[in-house]
Amino acid sequence: MAIPFIIGAVAVAAGALGVKKGLDAKEDFDRAERIGKRAQRKHEEAIGNLDLARKNTNAALEALGKAKVDVFHHQFKFLVDFCKKLKGNSTAKLQGFDQMINPITLKEMEKMVSVALELDKTIGSSAVGGALTGLAAYGTVGIVGTASTGTAISALSGAAAKSATLAYLGGGSLAAGGLGMAGGMAVLGGAVLGPALAIGGFIMASKAEEQVTKAYNYEAKVDKAVAEIDTSLVYLKGVRTNAKEMENIILNMVQRFEEAKVTSVYESETKIEKMLALGKALKMLLDTPILTTDDNPVSDLSERINKAVSSTGFLTYGDKK
Repeated sequence: MAIPFIIGAVAVAAGALGVKKGLDAKEDFDRAERIGKRAQRKHEEAIGNLDLARKNTNAALEALGKAKVDVFHHQFKFLVDFCKKLKGNSTAKLQGFDQMINPITLKEMEKMVSVALELDKTIGSSAVGGALTGLAAYGTVGIVGTASTGTAISALSGAAAKSATLAYLGGGSLAAGGLGMAGGMAVLGGAVLGPALAIGGFIMASKAEEQVTKAYNYEAKVDKAVAEIDTSLVYLKGVRTNAKEMENIILNMVQRFEEAKVTSVYESETKIEKMLALGKALKMLLDTPILTTDDNPVSDLSERINKAVSSTGFLTYGDKK
């Protein structure tokens, strides 16, 4: 009667094999889950870093835009009024006045003052946000080439709306006719949307050994997405660096202008000339874009800034007070 013992032994062996397969399967399940969750954490961290960079870059552009509008309001308005008084006073003529602040430059300054006043009336609107961002990124080209104040604001906000970068940063809202943030994300880097989170899918796969393979495939997709996000981070840093550099030099030149400012047309020609030279340099700085037409950070910004500052005849970029 050995048969029952044989059957029993076979059953025990089969049971042991089943237990081993079960343990192997569980180990594969656990391994796949660890790989997937690790990749997911990596992607979430990268998205968090990108969102922070987006907010910081947008803030830098807004600060630059506001700094430029402040110059419109104060220094340019003062210059426009002063130059009108200077030209209208026959006993207070300045040699080479038209070469210092020519009629075209003066007219452009007048338009900028009007734009600043118009922006004040519509503060908080999507058009204003887009105009500030466009002004920061592309300089005053959207103002001087338009027929009216309203058209100038529309041109600035329109430029922001059509830019994938500024759409992503918040300057090209759908309300302003732009791509919106989603469109900006898609153009700037689809990686921000990330690979489809298929962790649940591969954990529930019928064959345990397939799960590890699927988990590694998912991790590879995440690594590719994170690499694209890293590229976007470098790009946004370039935009942010340019915005901060331009804002700092504008604020520095504003301080120098205020210190050199004269209120009387009967002041010495030397003092008036210095103030006008600083005003002209300010205008050149505000005209200077920090992004190219294809939305790349201007690579020679320091050289362009130095050209504007050196136009004063007595300053160079990097001069300290």
